[in-house]
Amino acid sequence: MLVRKLLKENLSIGQLLGYALSGLLGLSIVLIGLQFYLDTKPAFSSNESFLKKDFLVISKQVSLLKTIGTSSTEFRDSEIEDLKKQPFVSKVGFFTPSTFNVELRTDGSGGLMGFSTDLFFEAIPDEFLDITSADWGWSEGSEFIPIIIPRTYLHLYNFGFAQSKGYPQISENIIEKIAMIVSIGDWRNSARFKARIVGFSNKINTILVPLTFISWANQNYGSGNANGVSRLLVEVKNPTDPAITQYIADKGYEFNDDKLDAGKGAYFVRIITVIILSIGVVISLLAVGLLMLSMSLLIHKNKSKLENLMLIGYNQQAIAAPYQRLALLITVSVFVVALAVTFIVRGIYLSKFEMLGFGATSNAPYFIIGITILLLICVANYFWIKAKVNAVFKPRK
Repeated sequence: MLVRKLLKENLSIGQLLGYALSGLLGLSIVLIGLQFYLDTKPAFSSNESFLKKDFLVISKQVSLLKTIGTSSTEFRDSEIEDLKKQPFVSKVGFFTPSTFNVELRTDGSGGLMGFSTDLFFEAIPDEFLDITSADWGWSEGSEFIPIIIPRTYLHLYNFGFAQSKGYPQISENIIEKIAMIVSIGDWRNSARFKARIVGFSNKINTILVPLTFISWANQNYGSGNANGVSRLLVEVKNPTDPAITQYIADKGYEFNDDKLDAGKGAYFVRIITVIILSIGVVISLLAVGLLMLSMSLLIHKNKSKLENLMLIGYNQQAIAAPYQRLALLITVSVFVVALAVTFIVRGIYLSKFEMLGFGATSNAPYFIIGITILLLICVANYFWIKAKVNAVFKPRK
């Protein structure tokens, strides 16, 4: 009771209000910035993780000399090694094509008319895939082949071929359920597998199957492993680096510049998000520092009186408790208001995103991050105040 009276007598409303406002501003910036990034991320790539790198598909230009066979579109080992040494490159992979005949058939299930067509397969290292699927993978002896196709292939069918022929349009969920039969090899040596499309790629413009299957089938049903590499996957550190386009132009290569433009957009969003979050973190830290300073001043003002309370039997925790409760009350109040502000602001920008067809994540991220920050601040305040009160109880030399 006596400690609470001392606290009320020397309470600085201005300092505590300054902490509350600055803390509210900093925490709101952090929560809104984080949630805004998570909500806008699907606009750039629905499967891109927070720190996912951008990659390009690089090939050689097809010239007249290459057409008549006096020049090659394959990359030499020296060219690949030179590319790997460039400062803007993080990782280099390559496409492995099939060297065997492929025929795919469907039975007309799922609303898709039955058909049979010659096809081709390619494979890339799994770390370059932009989708994840529990069905992806293949091992020798397996009778099922998972397939990934470009999302643009489905769009071409739905909005081009199907409309012009009067055929039904097909959603991704439906086409992923269509059973297929894949025959590989020729009349002398062949095999049949069940197959199904398990995902749609936004970045890779080819028909993909697992690399383990391609390697095995090339050895057993094709002409062996492909002799050369004609297309490279290049993971870049910074898609805005002008050295990328300069190097590709100097070498006479071609690349998917639309993906580089999308990568630049995603890169700028990441940079802006980091800047905004950094500002919010700095403001929050300054606010916490202001609260700690305010509590230190309060304890210092009452130092002689607190010493007297110690002499009449009060222990350190009894004296520290009112200060700790005050800090906790203010911090929790700031957290609740910051959550409300984040919820309101998010509702405003999501209503605009819906008109653009953007999706949204759940409310969980900013709530979980907010709870984590709240706990860290409360723990820091608790031990800071405890340490300051204990300092009062130290015997004088």
